[in-house]
Amino acid sequence: MENLKVYVDRLKGGVSHKVDETLTPDFLDVDDEEILFDDPVHIQGEVYLAEEHLVVHLNIDTSVYLPCSICNDAVSLPVGVKNIYLTIPLSEIKGAIFDLKDEIRESILLQVPLFAECNAGKCPERENIKKFLRTSDDAHFPFADLD
Repeated sequence: MENLKVYVDRLKGGVSHKVDETLTPDFLDVDDEEILFDDPVHIQGEVYLAEEHLVVHLNIDTSVYLPCSICNDAVSLPVGVKNIYLTIPLSEIKGAIFDLKDEIRESILLQVPLFAECNAGKCPERENIKKFLRTSDDAHFPFADLD
């Protein structure tokens, strides 16, 4: 995890720190039986100073395994964060070292979908539960007449 630490003093004078890492998902520290990160996390980008701010520009790619909302089988879904920009005031960085780990973790977890369905949204078990679902004929749309 040493590679995710940014030493602010080394960025003075227009120097940028390139980030190109592939990490195991252990640092995500997800303690949930239904959410599993098993694939590597790819991180690319750069970190630089802009006046009194540390600017972080990253692209993050990994995948998450979630249970299908219909059949409960594990579904692998890509999780990507493209062109994320973070700015951190230098006054908030203690000891002139900024660890990207928490920012990366938060960015990934915010992209995890709430629901997943296998076979690209066409779970074969959907037909078996169809009789338990409401059809649009049963639904009432109280504001449908409003323009």
